[in-house]
Amino acid sequence: MADARRSLVPPVGVVLAGLVLALTGLLPWAGLTAEVGFLGADITHAVHGTDDGSGWFVVASGLVAAALGVLGLTRGWLVTGLAILPGAVAAFSLAMFLTDPSDLANRLSFRIAGVLDVHPTVLYGWFAALLASILVAGFAATALVRRR
Repeated sequence: MADARRSLVPPVGVVLAGLVLALTGLLPWAGLTAEVGFLGADITHAVHGTDDGSGWFVVASGLVAAALGVLGLTRGWLVTGLAILPGAVAAFSLAMFLTDPSDLANRLSFRIAGVLDVHPTVLYGWFAALLASILVAGFAATALVRRR
C-alpha cells in the first residue's frame, strides 16, 4: 500500500506544480519602481506575465505539464516523465523574459540623488514561476529516475 501511494507522488506533484505554474503567468513579473526620497515612498508599475509572450508560454507549459501529470496517473511513469519538457520550456521562457537585447533597462534607469531613483525590478510572480517550473521538472525527473 505504501508503495502504491509513493508511486502517485510524482504525477500528483506534476499536476499541482503545473497548475501553479499556469497561474503564475497572471502574477506581476516585473515593474518599473520609482523611489521618492523626500516622501519615503515607492511607486511600482507592474507588468504581468501574460502582458508578454513569455508569460503565455509559461501558462501553456503549466497546462501541458498538468495534463501530462493527469495522463501519467493512468498511463504510467513515462508520460509523467515527459512533463520535464514543459518545465524546461517554462524555465527558458522565464530566462527570455529577463533578456534585454536593446539594453532597455539601462535607458529606463535614472537617479537624482536623495530625491528620485527609477529602476526596473523583477517581482515575485517571476520567482514563483521559476520555482514552479523547477518543481514540475523535479517531479517529472523523479518519475523517470524511480523507474530505472
